[in-house]
Amino acid sequence: MHYAILALVPLLSACSLSFMNFDNEPVVQAAYANGATKNKVIAAGGKPDSEVSIPEIKGTCLNYTLRKDGETMPFYIAFDKSGNRKHYGYISCQDARVKGVFKQ
Repeated sequence: MHYAILALVPLLSACSLSFMNFDNEPVVQAAYANGATKNKVIAAGGKPDSEVSIPEIKGTCLNYTLRKDGETMPFYIAFDKSGNRKHYGYISCQDARVKGVFKQ
């Protein structure tokens, strides 16, 4: 049992490092910023892969596919009806909805 736990540590660390590879991308930095808005995020990240309506927050969600050094990573940013950032993360809008991120 102890060996199974030790075997998981490098795998979990690799996943965490994978996210960190994308933290300096312009769209991620724009999403992290205080006062992030839809206009600022799009200005930094360009046109998103897709935009979906999120009725739970009366807003929209942008899907981006981040690319760096041959790796890809999904990234979403959700905004309220005024265009202010509400949620973001390294999954898609659809996965965030399934996980219940947008529930009030």
